[in-house]
Amino acid sequence: MTIGVSGLMSGMDTESIITKMMDIERRPITLLQQREAGYQSKISSIGALKGLLAELQTAAAALNEPDLFAGISASSGNTAVLTASASDTAVAGSYQVTVNALAQAQQVRGSAFTASSEVVGTGTLAIQVGANTPVNVVIDSTNNTLAGIAQAINSANTDVTAGVVNDGLGNYYLTMASKETGTSNTISLTMVDDDGINNDANGLSKLYNDPAAQTMWQTQAAGNAQLNVNGIDVERAGNVISDLLEGVTLTLKAADAGKPFEVKVSRDTESVSSKIAAFVGKYNSALSALKTLQISDPEAGTVGPLQGDSTTRMLQERLQSLISTRVDGVTDSANGLSFLGVTADKEGKLSFDSTIFAATFEANPEDVVNFFTQTTEGSEGVALKFDNLLENYLDSSTGLLPAKEAGLNRSIEHIGDQVDKIEARIAKREETLRHQFESLESLLAQFQNTSGVLSQQIEALSNLNAQISKK
Repeated sequence: MTIGVSGLMSGMDTESIITKMMDIERRPITLLQQREAGYQSKISSIGALKGLLAELQTAAAALNEPDLFAGISASSGNTAVLTASASDTAVAGSYQVTVNALAQAQQVRGSAFTASSEVVGTGTLAIQVGANTPVNVVIDSTNNTLAGIAQAINSANTDVTAGVVNDGLGNYYLTMASKETGTSNTISLTMVDDDGINNDANGLSKLYNDPAAQTMWQTQAAGNAQLNVNGIDVERAGNVISDLLEGVTLTLKAADAGKPFEVKVSRDTESVSSKIAAFVGKYNSALSALKTLQISDPEAGTVGPLQGDSTTRMLQERLQSLISTRVDGVTDSANGLSFLGVTADKEGKLSFDSTIFAATFEANPEDVVNFFTQTTEGSEGVALKFDNLLENYLDSSTGLLPAKEAGLNRSIEHIGDQVDKIEARIAKREETLRHQFESLESLLAQFQNTSGVLSQQIEALSNLNAQISKK
């Protein structure tokens, strides 16, 4: 319970005096709180730095994957005519290709009818494409119109697509197109007409363009794709060709006879380049943060929260030293990031030239892979070195930065304990002061009472003396 001291007897502003004395007593707490704020700033800075370093570690780990460097890409010099893609089994090379003709699916039509709703007849259609097994389609009273027959063919899972075409002149035709391209995929239609005659112009056999010959009219011939590759004429049944160049799939889009263009199969430098560019970006972000956190410019009043911190200073030095690392067993022309298009300016900031990398990778593919991913103890690849270094700083159990965070948190806890102790001491001190001032006021009150009594007695004596003198 706080004791109120009025200062009525002494005339002093005792509350103000006690408050100021307690403020003086609390100065150590203020200093401790300032120190705690500094620790909190360090912890916050380390947390942000850990995030940037984790991103850098991820970027480095992405370059420590040998499969990344095994990719092969294929490009076409005329994508309007042909596109190309490659698998990892493809063999690098350059090919002159001409697409003389696309593969085509055979298309046929029957005789003319007056409407799609015209009744044709009933029976069974047997539809065969190439050497495939014929598919029987039953036509009865539920589907014996021209449109119904087309629908029945499509519903029977045949190897053709059927439809009804109106030529605008009053003629309706049943059409069929093979689902597969190539000269071997021709359409054959035979039937059993319920009228008992399969080759007249009555009943179901009216579907034939030439009932007597039992044939349909060909509107588009089946055809193979025709190409010339490095002077060799080749044909394929389809327009997606995966057995012409090892590991390469060619997709034909259009024919352009007599106009060759290049199809190039090469190492996929673009994927690797994008990973290197990402690594360079994350490195620059981490380096910039390290410098900002350690900046010391007293004249400008700028001091980083981690200025003078040996852990982060050593980390920065080690990161920068790895940029110039070399790997045992790698040929000189590929043994260094500078040979792979990565260079540092005078401030240590990196830049990346993908053209230089592509040229080095094309000339020394195995050495480039080893430079990044080699696992030989004592001569690890640069990506593995970065990964390992950052793990030493980031590991939640043994990392240097988490350990520093833990140390700072312990310091903050210690400050909290000190503040609690000082606050307890100040509370006792304040209580003592209030008792002392209370005692002072009581004593002054007693003095004032005594003074009043003495004054009365002196005055009485003076009056008595005056009376005696008159007698």
